[in-house]
Amino acid sequence: MIRAVFTCICCLWASGVSAQVAVQEFSTPGGTDVWLVEEHSIPFVALEILIDGGSALDLPGKRGATNMMIGLLEEGAGDLDAQAFQRRREELAASFGFRTFDDSVNISAQFLTENRDDAIALLASALNAPRFDDDAIERVRAQILTSIRSDEKRPNSIAGDTFFAAAFGDHHYGSDQGGTIE
Repeated sequence: MIRAVFTCICCLWASGVSAQVAVQEFSTPGGTDVWLVEEHSIPFVALEILIDGGSALDLPGKRGATNMMIGLLEEGAGDLDAQAFQRRREELAASFGFRTFDDSVNISAQFLTENRDDAIALLASALNAPRFDDDAIERVRAQILTSIRSDEKRPNSIAGDTFFAAAFGDHHYGSDQGGTIE
């Protein structure tokens, strides 16, 4: 099931200033739970989508596949290669974020209200028509390998990996969702 959170929130953190936020909850005909917060005085949209599953769905021996797929979503979509996709995103003053976790995938987007339709269309293209071009695959693979090699030298990462392996063994929580060099 997909849980989508549509937010447009202005937080005021000053002494004595507080605001109540009205959250509207509903479900789409397809069963998606939605939480909507509106503040029409702010010309900005923030969108969060949480999809159940994540790297727990990686096939045996393919740990890190979901992480790599998520890393490729901004590397071109539809008829836009990676550079054209980034140019279009910048033209729209949009920001997209894609993250994988063990049990979910998080997709975030922020954009100006005036660019809403075009920004959502670009995001939909990334999700529905990613390109997975060979050069993008190799670029993202190199980034992931660099991250893995860096983590192998960081005491906090070493300690965390050791703890999770001891605590969870062969369960997917027991290994890094980012994958391995192999």
